[in-house]
Amino acid sequence: MSPTPDSADHKPPTKNKVPLSGTGQALRAGTDLVAALVVGGFLGYWIDRWLGSKPWGMIIFFFLGFAAGFLNIYRSQMGQDYKIGFKDKE
Repeated sequence: MSPTPDSADHKPPTKNKVPLSGTGQALRAGTDLVAALVVGGFLGYWIDRWLGSKPWGMIIFFFLGFAAGFLNIYRSQMGQDYKIGFKDKE
């Protein structure tokens, strides 16, 4: 008989979060910023085509993407990642 998730020997997964190296942190920061700029630029381009407001939507959403990218970098460097609420007491 195979063990079920309700069995007594089932243990919940632990939080084994390995800190990133300096290279890993830099790659994540660069990826976060580039991804936010691409998404912001694409949304701005799409809104410009939809509303015919060329180039204002792209400019505004490009800068919003820039701000979102830096917010993601700040959160990852401060250890907040994508959690909502208070920090866990470890």
